[in-house]
Amino acid sequence: MATKTGLYAPKPMAASRPEVRALAAPGRELPSGLSYRVEAVTGHGHGRHRAPVHPGRYVVLVDGESPWATARPEECLDTTDQGVWIADGAVQVCLSCGLDCT
Repeated sequence: MATKTGLYAPKPMAASRPEVRALAAPGRELPSGLSYRVEAVTGHGHGRHRAPVHPGRYVVLVDGESPWATARPEECLDTTDQGVWIADGAVQVCLSCGLDCT
């Protein structure tokens, strides 16, 4: 019995996506008083304003605390897409959630 080939051949199944994992903290040194919250960030913005975030982006903490208005980048309401330079221009962050935009 002949088998179908060409356009009628079965297509291979798509590969499964790798699971999302927390990444190691970046090797970049931050100025004294600043640190990273080492927790995977999956996006920036809320609802229809949500944008993907490059893996390895973290929230910047000031003196170990989060002074930002929004607790997590995934819930951020800032739609300006503009960061603010802090620590004498050492790092650029979202003023609402503290996501490192450098």
